[in-house]
Amino acid sequence: MAKDSMLSGMGNLNPDAAKMSSGKSRISLRDLGALLRFTGTSKFAIVLLILAAVISGGLQVVAPYFLGATIDHMGDVGSVDFGYLGTRAMILLGMYLVAALFTWVVSYFANVVAAKTALEVRKALSHKLSRLPVSFYDTHPQGETANYFINDADAISEGMLQGMLNFFTVLVTILGTVGFMIFISWKMTLIILPMAVLMIWSATTIAKKTTKYFKKQQGLVASISGDVEENLYGRKEIKAFGCEEKFLDEFGKKNEELNEASVTAQFASSLPNPVTRFVDSTTYVLIGALGVWFGGLTVGNIMTFVLYWKNFSKPINDLTNITTQVMAAFASLARVFAVLDLPEESEEKETEEKSKTEGKGEVLFEHVSFGYTKEKKIFNDFSLTVEPGQKVAIIGPTGCGKTTLMNLLMRFYEQDEGRILIDGKDIREIPRSELRRKFGMVLQETWLLEASIRENIAYGKPDASEEEIIAAAKSARAHGFIMRLPNGYDTVLGKELSLSEGQKQLLCIARVLLMDPSLLILDEATSAVDTLTERRIVEAFENMTKGRTGFIIAHRLSTIAGADQVIKLGAPAPAATEKSN
Repeated sequence: MAKDSMLSGMGNLNPDAAKMSSGKSRISLRDLGALLRFTGTSKFAIVLLILAAVISGGLQVVAPYFLGATIDHMGDVGSVDFGYLGTRAMILLGMYLVAALFTWVVSYFANVVAAKTALEVRKALSHKLSRLPVSFYDTHPQGETANYFINDADAISEGMLQGMLNFFTVLVTILGTVGFMIFISWKMTLIILPMAVLMIWSATTIAKKTTKYFKKQQGLVASISGDVEENLYGRKEIKAFGCEEKFLDEFGKKNEELNEASVTAQFASSLPNPVTRFVDSTTYVLIGALGVWFGGLTVGNIMTFVLYWKNFSKPINDLTNITTQVMAAFASLARVFAVLDLPEESEEKETEEKSKTEGKGEVLFEHVSFGYTKEKKIFNDFSLTVEPGQKVAIIGPTGCGKTTLMNLLMRFYEQDEGRILIDGKDIREIPRSELRRKFGMVLQETWLLEASIRENIAYGKPDASEEEIIAAAKSARAHGFIMRLPNGYDTVLGKELSLSEGQKQLLCIARVLLMDPSLLILDEATSAVDTLTERRIVEAFENMTKGRTGFIIAHRLSTIAGADQVIKLGAPAPAATEKSN
């Protein structure tokens, strides 16, 4: 839309925006359940992952007991049965080889599930964003929105990958290890288990306190992404106004803030590891000392306890090592679900008659009131009658509500009071998708794909014939310059060449003409072109509006010269006047 739609009185259209940017939203069990549903397409991989984890973890539990028993059977130095020892060593080696193989299987399928999860998260975001109202895009920078698809989805995937690589194997290992330790010596187990509880408690307590730092870090990453997008989009303006240093200063401050938040988050996430390793080393000392003190443990038993404690503590130490990825994943998960929880445009059932050009094109505004906020109304008791086939010019100062009027007409926003009717039918009774098919819109800011000119013109009607595409281009006064291009209609935009703003506008008009809508909107489409190009655009629009109702938003008098009505918006109240010859 034109820039004046972003009025100073809009405020925060979306009350969830602050929560999303601040990262204060929390992960609930429902969110975790939804995250597990994202992995639904990977059920087979998850089953294989769990089976491999059970086998790998089980072998790592059995191997220490087998090794301890082998040591106890060695006897004195002179009476060692080397044949028996060799057989046991080969069996033990086989156990570790099979465990290593299934550990690799766990890693492989964890990667599969993580990648599928990222895919499903992006699909869910894509579906959600397509159903959010325009107010969301009016209040969220494009860079921040893109960040959900890139950084946040990757962070969730990485966190899930690291979590799955450890969770299932850890579960089997810990349960099996505790069982074997009790079987060997329940007394030693009762002494060692409190050390394990201390290790887990210290790790989880520190990890919980670090979550807020990672939420702040992810929020700043999204904000910087938005700044970078703004810089790339407005690089000409930044250079033209000599604001490079200003941008660099502002970007530098925010980047420094991100650096501080990242350092704090990384420092906080690194604390559990040395704490758990200290507890780990202390426990080794206790096993050796208490094993001798009890006197009932053999050398093989003590060795088994040492290996079991290693099995028990290593996964916990591994978990503390991946705190960074897991905490970042939780922060990103909160941000993603903050978007997925936003209210969508209400679902509406389309009527059987999906009319595109049907209807005469009569438009009525009856006592319409609207404001982006309750405190400031843009329209108050506004009424307007547009007869079928009339061309209506809408003028007024920036911020007076010209584009807002079209937003209401197309139900990008809903009016607070009053009615808007098209051909006698309240637009709130017409499904949005069906209503918007009635309109063809050419905006101030052109939007074209990096594709051939043919594909761009046929964007809204991909099954259009070559004759229809050429006819639309001729009606839009674009056929001439298209044929002068190196490959004509097969010329690819963005790679082979860049068009002028006027040529882009003519292609946009051709795209609208091909759709054959019953109502047309020209929103400041001539503001960035020269006089000659403006004349061509106006001619194309006049050709396009023959027999159709058209709305022209413009500042130039030459653009609105042929209008049947001129609607002037602005204080003290909107006024409608018939065209004066």
